[in-house]
Amino acid sequence: MKKVIMLFSLLFGLLFVANADAENAKTILDKAAAQLKAAGDVKAEFSVSVNGNISKGNLCLSGSKFVCSTDAVKSWFDGKTMWHYVVANDEVNVTNPSVSETARMNPYSFLNLYKKGYKCEMGKSTAADYEVILTGEAGATFTSIVVRLSKQTYQPTYIKTIGKKVTTEIAVKSLKKNQKFSDATFKFNKSKYPNVEIIDLR
Repeated sequence: MKKVIMLFSLLFGLLFVANADAENAKTILDKAAAQLKAAGDVKAEFSVSVNGNISKGNLCLSGSKFVCSTDAVKSWFDGKTMWHYVVANDEVNVTNPSVSETARMNPYSFLNLYKKGYKCEMGKSTAADYEVILTGEAGATFTSIVVRLSKQTYQPTYIKTIGKKVTTEIAVKSLKKNQKFSDATFKFNKSKYPNVEIIDLR
């Protein structure tokens, strides 16, 4: 009987620790999301590795709108329409993307994704950063997401997304708050790319 009681106590303890761990991870992401919302328009500079190919990039973000640039691609999203420019092909694809499609282009999408379709748990945190691991449930955009956030500011310092075919690692170099972006910032300007082929897939 004592062994049975001890076993149930152990199982209950493990369940309690697991729930507390998930709650701590979610609380950290809640604080990160609140900090980003309070920051207004932001601009981030980062380095990115996509399946081992490394380049530099930057992100301008205003609510759901964003423009994300790397050496290979540039994406504009105005809240409804996305323009995706592939430098090597010299063409722009125009779409009205789904939530999962915009998530693949926006490095900060995890701050919305974690609320539904992902299991949150703490990873290996350091003295400077929290590490949170999101594991995708059935139908999730990513198989998993690893995020490191500053313990002082709750700003992301590292983001790793793992999909079925693409693994992306982002190291955030800087983030400027309270920027002022016009609506035109998040729309493709053909006059700046006069020779590109525009493919409308809407």
